[in-house]
Amino acid sequence: MAHPKRPNRLVSLFFFCLTILAANIGFEIAPAPAMDEPAMPLDSNSQLPEQKGTAYRTPRAGEGFTTVVFGREITVKPSDRRSVTALDLGVAFYKPLPEDNQFIPMGSLYLWHHPNDQSLLRADIALVYNDIFWAGSSPHLGPLEWVLTFNSFTLPVAQREFVDGRTIKSEELKWGYVRPGFGLGYRTKVAPGHQDNMYAVDLIIEPGFLYFAKGSKTAGNFAVPEDTFELRERLEVRFDAIERNLLSLPHRGFAAGGDLIHGDRTNWRNWGTNGLQLAREGRDYLAISGYMLAAGGVPGINSDRHRLICSLHGGAGDNLDRFSAQRIGGGVQTLGEEYGSTWRPVLPGAAIQEFFPKHYAIAAGEYRWEAFFFTYLSLDASLGWLDRMRQIGADIATKNDFFSSAGAHVTTGFFFDTRMQLAYNHNFTVIRRGRHGENEIVLHFSKDI
Repeated sequence: MAHPKRPNRLVSLFFFCLTILAANIGFEIAPAPAMDEPAMPLDSNSQLPEQKGTAYRTPRAGEGFTTVVFGREITVKPSDRRSVTALDLGVAFYKPLPEDNQFIPMGSLYLWHHPNDQSLLRADIALVYNDIFWAGSSPHLGPLEWVLTFNSFTLPVAQREFVDGRTIKSEELKWGYVRPGFGLGYRTKVAPGHQDNMYAVDLIIEPGFLYFAKGSKTAGNFAVPEDTFELRERLEVRFDAIERNLLSLPHRGFAAGGDLIHGDRTNWRNWGTNGLQLAREGRDYLAISGYMLAAGGVPGINSDRHRLICSLHGGAGDNLDRFSAQRIGGGVQTLGEEYGSTWRPVLPGAAIQEFFPKHYAIAAGEYRWEAFFFTYLSLDASLGWLDRMRQIGADIATKNDFFSSAGAHVTTGFFFDTRMQLAYNHNFTVIRRGRHGENEIVLHFSKDI
């Protein structure tokens, strides 16, 4: 039986970390006077200070500068961060191997176009998965905006759920969704005033369609859910006051946000093995989630090269099922790297999208050292609490469990003007082959195109 006070440990850990950072961040939760223009011009003054009585300053995202590394002069040209098109590619390896997931490839096209205060486009496009957000306004509307979104998940192969690292082949399903959306919102600038430092609240209506089909291994007595129209209302809050370094890693500041989602399916009937999942379960559901992230200096070390990052994610819901609950697992850690990525909870060391809990809390901490202006070494750890399916005798039951992980990663500039991240995480609590523990290696490349 899980201890009911364990989630409090995660919250206490985060706020302890936040208290330590508070004196080192010095962020300002107030509107900034103006957003930054396209990157700082390159001139004779744009040089990284040498360690000759002048404190070293980590180069910030978009800045141009000249410095000397290993006796060679290197020039980094400024970049326009208001317009970014990047290709992301990666792969995750696991040992011991979760069944049917020896390795998981990843890839998407990332778009960020924010030419002025009246227009914003952010998109992750992977064909079988798409997350597109567009907001527009006009000068006479001030901070008010109209919003269009599109979300889809259309993986063409059957998907299986995990129980103790083993897949339930008899309940595999081909399923997915298509969700266009429209709404209204409010958006304004916040300090430190870079073009991606914003506070936004958007109310979005999402009329969507869910579809289902049996896989090749689905049991004959498994009742497939009915294809259905689904109407969702989503309240989305985003606050980003993060200052980022040259490789877009969070350097200093604070971010927070959350989502409140209500969904209703028009056609829903008993489904599952022998139809044991009742129609009322999942027909009408509610989900709430939130996150906080803080980045700043390490107490007692007066140096830009040393950073401490803490984050907390949490969520809960009512009447959630495997098609509406938040998917949580391992993979690429993107906390604080850009305005639209910090909301995503990650459980290091677990397989990608391994769990779909009805409630969860994850606290994570990272210490990062800047070896060179283009190379960062990190040590990280996490604590998590969530409900997962467990094999208990001959039955499968949901059980609350406490998770922990430790790991390290390196983020660096790589060949062909790419950014490479190599991460290792060990999760002490996931179950593989009847034992606790799994190792995860994630290799990720990103390149502006």
